[in-house]
Amino acid sequence: MASQLNITHLSHDLASGKSYLSFVWADDPNKRLGLEVPFGTAIADAEAAGRAALTALSRELDAAELVVPPSAGT
Repeated sequence: MASQLNITHLSHDLASGKSYLSFVWADDPNKRLGLEVPFGTAIADAEAAGRAALTALSRELDAAELVVPPSAGT
């Protein structure tokens, strides 16, 4: 079953010219995520901007190289 993410906040940082969406998992309110979206995103466009940001994050994580640091004793 797919997770449901609720968009809880849309904020605009006027000084840095950035906007952010905050998400909370519907079935686990302790799981939260904040992602940057295009500056000035309107409430009406929050769902589409959120989907685009989630897709970009998913692709970035999928392509990420996982590195295990060497143990301190070696």
